[in-house]
Amino acid sequence: MKVLIVDGYNVMNRIRYLLDISDESLKDARVAVSDLVKEYKRRDGGISEVYVVFDGKSQYRGAAIPRPREHIFSDTGKGDQKIVELIRKFSGKHTVTVVSDDNYVRNSARAHRASLLRPSQLLR
Repeated sequence: MKVLIVDGYNVMNRIRYLLDISDESLKDARVAVSDLVKEYKRRDGGISEVYVVFDGKSQYRGAAIPRPREHIFSDTGKGDQKIVELIRKFSGKHTVTVVSDDNYVRNSARAHRASLLRPSQLLR
């Protein structure tokens, strides 16, 4: 099984059109990140599961619409630690790819033999 773990706000802040969307609506920008990741998953063809991690509390809690399945919120504001937890959970058993420019996340991914992508690589 191939798992894709995405540092949501890191991607949002590294891709210009996502950053522009976030200036107007953070919720819309999160949806746009998910759409970009879903398109990447479709193009790749081999990814089984996707997790897009955002810092902070879920904005979908108590909302009339359900949270997108792939969205994970750290609840503590420490999204990087949540990403590392996911890397640890899946590495060794599955092929893990991590999308982030954050050094802590990238170094942790390397330590667990996960593959790495830069946010801009989602656009290709």
